Amino acid sequence: MALEIRTQPAILGYHISKPVQSIEQPKAHVEGALTQPQIQVEVRLPKIQIDQTQAFNESGLKNIEAFSQEYVAIAKQRMLESIGRIAEQGDQLAQINKKGNPVPDIAKYNAFDQFKHEFGMVTMPRNGPDISVIEGNVNVRVVEGELSGKIIAEKPRIHYQQGQVERYVAQYNSISIRYLGEKLDLQV
Repeated sequence: MALEIRTQPAILGYHISKPVQSIEQPKAHVEGALTQPQIQVEVRLPKIQIDQTQAFNESGLKNIEAFSQEYVAIAKQRMLESIGRIAEQGDQLAQINKKGNPVPDIAKYNAFDQFKHEFGMVTMPRNGPDISVIEGNVNVRVVEGELSGKIIAEKPRIHYQQGQVERYVAQYNSISIRYLGEKLDLQV
């Protein structure tokens, strides 16, 4: 008769998860107003002024004002000359008995000699145009920008996960007994 006894020990298992911690710091933000800077530029371009009035007047291309002024001056000159001529001829006639008869000479001068005139023609102006330069300039004005407000810091975000230990039975303990031999008939 034989007995077979087998035993199996218990095996315990465990699983460990480590704790996890993370800290996140969000950026601070600004509450307020922002005024953008500006640059203002004002430009006045240079100019060249060319006045050809005198050159045109000398070439015979006068404007109405210059034409009027010239002929008013000529008329005044001719009027003064004729007053002087008439006064001189009157003085000659007043002295007719001293110098002889001036009437034929006065008549000849009044009929022909006073109208003799030398003509001269000028087509090229003697004076050039008047040229003047008006300088330009650049004005630059800077308007500074402004930042007004306050800075708001955010709280840190903390995340924590606890570690865990899980225990379990990987193998249970057991005892098995077997009878090796003939079967007995027992009657009681």
